[in-house]
Amino acid sequence: MASLPHDCEKLVVVNDGTGFGRNVNRGLRLASGDYVAVAGNDTWVVEGDVYDLCLPQTVTSPLVIGDTPGIAPALEPEGFHGCFWVAPRSVLDRVGLLDERFEHAFYEDDDFVARLHASDIATRQIRSVRVRHVGGLTMLKLGTRARDWLAQNEVVFREKWGWTPSPTLVFRRPAQKDTWHYCRNCSAWPAEEYVDQAEIPSDNQCEECRSLWDAGECRQGGAD
Repeated sequence: MASLPHDCEKLVVVNDGTGFGRNVNRGLRLASGDYVAVAGNDTWVVEGDVYDLCLPQTVTSPLVIGDTPGIAPALEPEGFHGCFWVAPRSVLDRVGLLDERFEHAFYEDDDFVARLHASDIATRQIRSVRVRHVGGLTMLKLGTRARDWLAQNEVVFREKWGWTPSPTLVFRRPAQKDTWHYCRNCSAWPAEEYVDQAEIPSDNQCEECRSLWDAGECRQGGAD
């Protein structure tokens, strides 16, 4: 990754078994810059100037292109992406670090975004900075343990907030056809008589959606 400005520290946090949130917080407590960046070890900058991610009173993410649509998508279209984000130290001092009650992984980033919104702090995607993300390298290897963590942390989130985030990426196919779409701006996005699911289809994904995704132009599909 390119160097960040002197007042914008880079933190690359690798999960060593103690949990994603706890490891991120460990790095955030050690950081001394006016801005801090949290970047997964499965991400890398391919285009743009990372200086552009340092904005006052705003939590930013670059345009993140995942290798597999549906694996760790952005929590907000045009907004926060948990695999790579930058925050001013003043924002972290105001809203706090990640909530370590979300053990291992899952929902700690949803909770952070909810706290940002509750504090009227803006989130923004900076599309001039482009990042590749090979999502799921850890979770896909954990099998049922990852699903157990997801279920456990969903309960923690619901008890804390009284609601549960909806999937930000939904796969949709026409009722009588096999092709799955995930970009609302796809010319074949089904508008009526369709089937939705959050699970990633194993095959028959739309080629036009894939092209839009790779170009960073996919308008993420979601439940109507």
